[in-house]
Amino acid sequence: MGFHDQAFKKPEFKKISDVIWEIPTSFKQGMKVPARVYASQKVLDQMDLQVWDQITNVATLPGIINNAYCMPDGHMILVQ
Repeated sequence: MGFHDQAFKKPEFKKISDVIWEIPTSFKQGMKVPARVYASQKVLDQMDLQVWDQITNVATLPGIINNAYCMPDGHMILVQ
């Protein structure tokens, strides 16, 4: 499941604290660790779908341990 997959949707987040949110490994096949997002609820709600695709892709990388992290300034990167 990726952003270009029509089934891609915003994940359901597990609230760890007021500014830490977690995307479980069950969200995307191949995730080795959860993805953690550091942001207020307001900022979290304004992030693009591509951010969730990117951070969950990072969580699938070989050798990753503990968590994949997304800071409050997470945004889509355009490569041309």
